[in-house]
This record gives sequence, structure tokens and C-alpha cells, in this order.
Amino acid sequence: MTRLGLVLFIALPAAALGGDLVGPEGCKACHPAAWESWRETAHSRAHESLPPRNRQDPRCTVCHAPDQDKGVAGVSCEACHGPGQAYAASYVMRDPELARAVGLAEGGERTCLPCHTESAPSLGKFEYRRKLELIRHPR
Repeated sequence: MTRLGLVLFIALPAAALGGDLVGPEGCKACHPAAWESWRETAHSRAHESLPPRNRQDPRCTVCHAPDQDKGVAGVSCEACHGPGQAYAASYVMRDPELARAVGLAEGGERTCLPCHTESAPSLGKFEYRRKLELIRHPR
């Protein structure tokens, strides 16, 4: 069995079940510049942007705090890149194929569209390419 096959055999069941989060602070340890960039975005403050009466409303938190039930407010790294426990180890992150195989998602327009819809309260139409510049961060 190849190394990748062995890792998939061991780690994929955990990833398929949703995996566990490491939280923004866990990401910050290895990606401080990306974390700093994220902290400046509306995503990091998405939960705070809700009126207090809506901060527990699942209709709102599904997008403004998708991992609130796991103790993460806002739209954190893992909301776009997937739960990080399986790929957070430095030896996994150094191997892009392995990191993707155990759950690291690249993000992208499909990741955004469930929340950025025509029916979502917004001041304007969601244009992925234009909005991407607002969340771009170092790798």
C-alpha cells in the first residue's frame, strides 16, 4: 500500500464524518500572515455583524457563524478550507496532494455560493472575481 493509500485508509473516514476543527488560532500558528489578512475581512466579523437578536438564529448563523456550535464565531479559515485536524500537521501541509486527500479544500466560487445568494441580504449582487480580492490572503 502506498503512503497516500495508507493515509487515506486511516484518515479519510474522519474527514468524511466532518473532521474536527483546529480553530482560527490553530491556523494562525503556521499561517500568521493569512490569519492577519482574514482578521481584516468581514468574514471574521460576520457573527458580530448580526443584530444581537439574530446571533442564535440558525437561519442567520448557517452563514454568519457556520461553526458556532463548535465554538467558532464568524466565518473562519475552516469554513472555506474544511475542518483542519486531519491536515493541520506540518508534514501533511508540506505535501499538497496529501493535504487535499485528507480534507484541505481550496475554496472557490462553489464554496461561497451557498451563502452569497440572490436572496441573501446584501447591498449588491455577489460577483466572485471582485469579492475574491477582499478575502485574498498569502499562502
